[in-house]
Amino acid sequence: MNVTWSKPSLLRDFAVLAALIVFVLSLVSLWVIYETSQDHSERIVKQLENEATRIDRAMILEIEHSSYLLGSLGRQITLMNKNDLKSIALLLRSFDTAATLHHVFSWIDEGHNNIVSSNKGVHPPIDVSDRDYVKRSIAEPWKIQIGLPIQGRVSAKWVLPVALGLTDTTGKYIGTILISMDIDTITRDLRGAIKDSGISFTVYSNTLLPLTETLDEHSNSPLDSYAPALKNIDFVQHPSGILSTGRLFDDRAMYIYYELSANYPYIILLGYDTKASATSIRDLLIPRLLQILLMGIFMLTLLWVVRLRIIKPVAELSGVAAGLLRGESFKPVPMSSVGEVDGLALQIRKLGDYLGETRRIEEEKENKNLMLRKNKEAAELSNKIKIEFLTAMSHELRTPLNTIVGFSEIMKSQLYGPLENTQYWQYAQDIHEASRHLQALVDDVLSLSNAESGLLELQEKPLDLRFVLNKCLRLVTERLQVQKLHVELVMPDVLPRLLIDEQRLKQIIINLLLNAANHSAEDSHIVVEAYTQKNKKDEESLCISFTEDLKPITGEKSKAENGQEKPRRRELSNLGIPLTKALVAMHQATLDIERPLGKPIRVVVRFPQERMVY
Repeated sequence: MNVTWSKPSLLRDFAVLAALIVFVLSLVSLWVIYETSQDHSERIVKQLENEATRIDRAMILEIEHSSYLLGSLGRQITLMNKNDLKSIALLLRSFDTAATLHHVFSWIDEGHNNIVSSNKGVHPPIDVSDRDYVKRSIAEPWKIQIGLPIQGRVSAKWVLPVALGLTDTTGKYIGTILISMDIDTITRDLRGAIKDSGISFTVYSNTLLPLTETLDEHSNSPLDSYAPALKNIDFVQHPSGILSTGRLFDDRAMYIYYELSANYPYIILLGYDTKASATSIRDLLIPRLLQILLMGIFMLTLLWVVRLRIIKPVAELSGVAAGLLRGESFKPVPMSSVGEVDGLALQIRKLGDYLGETRRIEEEKENKNLMLRKNKEAAELSNKIKIEFLTAMSHELRTPLNTIVGFSEIMKSQLYGPLENTQYWQYAQDIHEASRHLQALVDDVLSLSNAESGLLELQEKPLDLRFVLNKCLRLVTERLQVQKLHVELVMPDVLPRLLIDEQRLKQIIINLLLNAANHSAEDSHIVVEAYTQKNKKDEESLCISFTEDLKPITGEKSKAENGQEKPRRRELSNLGIPLTKALVAMHQATLDIERPLGKPIRVVVRFPQERMVY
């Protein structure tokens, strides 16, 4: 055996595997960076959504608190004298508590003049007829009206006006009660609702006028540059969304989120600080990359250990084994596992002996197969010659047999005159019966040879088994009546049809009936039964059984007890059963002869489930 052995380069394989590990870990790192960035982005957006909801709720609470105070003030003023300004001033000042320390309550008379405030008391009239909330208060009294942010003419601060128009019991407008909510105070309260220090916000009116201010008056909000983008948004279709997203390697980009207030026409704009965003993503990314790095170091270390402890010793052992296969003398490997090398060499020698024995067995097997093929060809040729001979012989025998049958039929029927001697008439009857029997024997020989050679073709179709059995019984009725045999046909009301050749099925049934008749005495009872049956594998089959009488036929009587002559019986040829078995096998069925102790002989034909048609 010629074996070519090339020693692998361990260093090269190690370098390739190490480079592959580094490459895979790099791809994994890039994927982790991308997934972490996406995860971080989703978390920031979710956080901005939550903070926007908190700010919106805080603003709603501020406005609803003011609405409650205005409603309470309004109901008390309607019960007072509207010209008693000092009493109104005292009432307004009584509502100026710690919760509303930076808010101002004002009274506007029916002439649209601000004449009383909680911080100034009664003061000279200030015309506020141009204020939008005043006009809406007159048009819709007793309904909270929120105006646009303005600079208070009394407090000189930017405030958010919330007004409530009042009417007397007759429905006449008597004035407006106003609370001026300090925007700085609102901003502080809203900032207190935010949990993340890295989030900045601004609340804008529907005209994009800022309603909140930064705490540092000398700095501009980073959100101001994104406010113009709100003009192009359809808040009906998109009440909330993302204006900008941060990027991993761009410090100038930041996350910007907007949301329209749920109850009031205000827009909340939030931004996530870029430094806080960078810190957040680093906190997520560094532990994950560190895990990948440690995994890479572990895999490279494991690879190096495998190289030293496994790859190198196996390569040396393989080299020794290759030398042994080439027929070289055994060279011990300079390592501690010499015993293992000796064992490997021994096994390789045994393997060579085994391969030689295998080749010898294969050659012997090939020779036997060649002999079997020759024997098969010879058998096929012999079978072909036999079939040709039987076919030619059957044709050669048919002509004289037909002549003998015809002449014996004429003599037996005394067509051209009576036979004077009764013995001659008996001889003519015997000749006729023997020739018919010989004719049937020739047909059986031809059919059996065709069945064995596969030349017999089946014309299969679904058949009603009840109809075929009754028809076969009618065909052999005369024969059964001569022998005084009683046949009982037993079958259920419903049976599946059978996919089979009708002529061959009739031949099977008639042959088995005649075989049962030949083995039964006169006045015997034969039961023909059709039924379905399942085996242990739950496979269903259609069965036809023939139960015979155990009484043997002791002899053939030529005369009856009354002394009159009976017709002779036609015995079934010895080829009937082999032909029946061949026909049964052609239909993938089985023929079993059961001889239970102390019970009649039973012949059962079982057709498989594939031939049952429902």
